[in-house]
Amino acid sequence: MTSAIKSLADGQLGSTKATLYTAPAATQAIVKLVKLTNTTTSTVKCNIYFKASGGTSRRIIPYDMELEGQASFKSDSETLEAGDIIEGDASAATSIDYVISGIENS
Repeated sequence: MTSAIKSLADGQLGSTKATLYTAPAATQAIVKLVKLTNTTTSTVKCNIYFKASGGTSRRIIPYDMELEGQASFKSDSETLEAGDIIEGDASAATSIDYVISGIENS
């Protein structure tokens, strides 16, 4: 088994729920950190979800969490199996930057 510590995904949350990261086939991933940063001066609501392969989404941060202008939020540790995904959305597109860091074991 090979382990790689890496940035799993980064970008900006859109206004509709979208996939941010999918654990590759034959790979387990440990999400060590999800960092959200509001790049605007206004409060923006955001959601981050975990979805098991073939399952339904569940939130891993509070529903419509309000992130004040210029503020950041950090969430830690989720374990993903192959095909599991992390999803996200925000009340204002391109206002929340995200970085997902962790370890992939293949």
